[in-house]
Amino acid sequence: MRIREKHAFRYNIQSKGETKEMNQEKVLLLSCSTGEGHNHCAHAVRQQLEACGAHVDFFDMLHLFGEPGPISVEQLLNIISTKAPNLFGLMYRAGERVSALGVTSPVYLVNRNYGRKLCDLIEENGYAAVVCSHLFPMETLTFIRRQYGLNARCYGILSDYTCIPFLAETEMDAYFLPHEKVRAECEQAGIPADKLIVTGMPVAEAFHTDMTKEAARLALHIPTNAKMYLVMTGGIGCGDAMGLCEKLLKVPDEDMLLCVLAGRNQELLDSLKERFGRNPCVRAVPFTDQVSTYMRATDVLLSKAGGISSAEAAVMHVPLVHTMMIPGVETRNAAFFSALGMSMMADSFDEAARFADRIVYDGKTGPRLIQAQRDHMLPEGAESIAQYVIRHAQCCAK
Repeated sequence: MRIREKHAFRYNIQSKGETKEMNQEKVLLLSCSTGEGHNHCAHAVRQQLEACGAHVDFFDMLHLFGEPGPISVEQLLNIISTKAPNLFGLMYRAGERVSALGVTSPVYLVNRNYGRKLCDLIEENGYAAVVCSHLFPMETLTFIRRQYGLNARCYGILSDYTCIPFLAETEMDAYFLPHEKVRAECEQAGIPADKLIVTGMPVAEAFHTDMTKEAARLALHIPTNAKMYLVMTGGIGCGDAMGLCEKLLKVPDEDMLLCVLAGRNQELLDSLKERFGRNPCVRAVPFTDQVSTYMRATDVLLSKAGGISSAEAAVMHVPLVHTMMIPGVETRNAAFFSALGMSMMADSFDEAARFADRIVYDGKTGPRLIQAQRDHMLPEGAESIAQYVIRHAQCCAK
C-alpha cells in the first residue's frame, strides 16, 4: 500500500499539540443505502478521517431512527432500478425539470421529517462536522439549519460526475467534487463557486493496493491463462446480465472466463446459475467484499456506470466498458468517462461485446484507456476530503 503510506506521514509529523487537537474532533458521516456506492464513498472518507485521529460515527439515515415499514424509500428505489430502469430515467428527468424551476422539491419536504431527531443527535454528541455522501441527509441538514440553526459544519460529497437534481437547493458549507469539469455545471445550477472544492472521488484503501494480477487470480482461484471478463451489476444487481453474457459467449473461446458479480440480487444469481451453471466459462458470484480483488484480476470490466464504482475501476487502472446503465445519472457518468477516454460507452450488448473483445485482444485499446485514467483521475479524494474537514473543524474550534 505504498500510495497511501507516503501521505499518512503527513499526520505523523504534526506537533503533539496539533495531534491532540485532531483527536478531539468528532465527525458524523451520513449515507443512504440506495445502492452500495454511497456507503462505499462514506467508508472511504471514514478511513482517512480516522487516520487523521478523528472520532467518526457512520449511519445510514434511512435506518437511523428506526427500521422503515413494509416498503421503504430505499426498497422502492432499488426495485425501480432493478425492475424498471426506464422509469428511473423518467423520474430523473422530471427531477431535473423541477430542480430547474427553483421550487422546493418533494425530496426536501420528505427529508425534513428527520430534522428534529437528527438535530438532537448532532448536538447531544457534539459533532464538529457532518459529512454526507447522499442527497437525502443534505436536505435534512438544510432544513435543520433553516429551522433550528446548527453549529456543526456541514459538507456534501457529489458521488457522481454530474450535478444531480436538487443539489442546488441544499445549504452546505462546502461541496466536494470528483473532477474540475463538474464545477461549471454546479455553478450553473446555482451553487456558489466558493463552496465547490475539487477533491476527486473518495475511493477506499482496498483499491489502492499493489496486488498483482497473478496474486489476485490466485486468491480467487482463476487460471492465470484465462481471458477474464468481469461483469458488475452494482450492489443491488441491476441490468440484464443474462443478455450481456449471451452476447459475450457468442464467439466460443475455451480460454474465456466470465465472472458476473450479482450483488444482493438473489433472483439474478439464481437465474445465472440456472442458465450457465454447467458452462465452465461462466462464474456467477454472490454479493462479495472482494470487488477490488476481482477488478485487479480481470482483463476487462463491463459495468453499469455508478460514480463510485467507475472511479474505483479507474483508480485501479482497469480497462472499462460502460453498459447496462440506468438512464439518468449513470448515462451522464458513462458519457463523462467516455469523453475523457477513460472508458468505452456501449449503447447495446453487441457493442459492449465488441468493445470488450477489442480490449482483450488488440493490445492497444486497453493501454489507451488506462493512460487516460492516469491522466484524468484524482486518486486521493478521500484523503483530500478528510484533510479539509479536519482543518476547518479546527479553525472553527479556535
